[in-house]
Amino acid sequence: KIYLGYLGSFRYTLEAGKLWGAVPYPFLFVHQGNETWGYTNSDFNAMNIGEFMSDEYASIMIQHHFEGLFLNRIPLLKRLKWREVIVGKAIYGRLSERHSKVMDLPDFTSSLSEKPYIEVSAGIENIFKVFRIDALWRINYIDNTYKDIDVLRFGLRGRFQISF
Repeated sequence: KIYLGYLGSFRYTLEAGKLWGAVPYPFLFVHQGNETWGYTNSDFNAMNIGEFMSDEYASIMIQHHFEGLFLNRIPLLKRLKWREVIVGKAIYGRLSERHSKVMDLPDFTSSLSEKPYIEVSAGIENIFKVFRIDALWRINYIDNTYKDIDVLRFGLRGRFQISF
């Protein structure tokens, strides 16, 4: 977490992983999707569960809390003490063919070897002191469908959070 004074605070998380050897697909890195209405910091909120798997990956999550920098300029909203937040998440990974010799991959999953998966969101926190609402957008892999399961291009997510 990096404090930027008047501009708020900036948080970032870097993560990487690598799997050696050949393993069946349940033991690969199944990237965490979120198909619920709740917003989570650690998951990819516009990704379906099990949509992407890798045996090596790198991810980054950045989050900037403006602490009311913009909303405090509007007199009626200043009384509410709402705070703005923006988030960006990206993950890139590869999946080796050696794992398909052990067990076939399911049809609903794919690798991230073409390009990284990216999603962004903008939200307001401190609503009634305990709620956060985020609008999120999926930037790429928009045409990634399996049977009748569509991907989320845009969505709203809520979260119960107490922040001081």
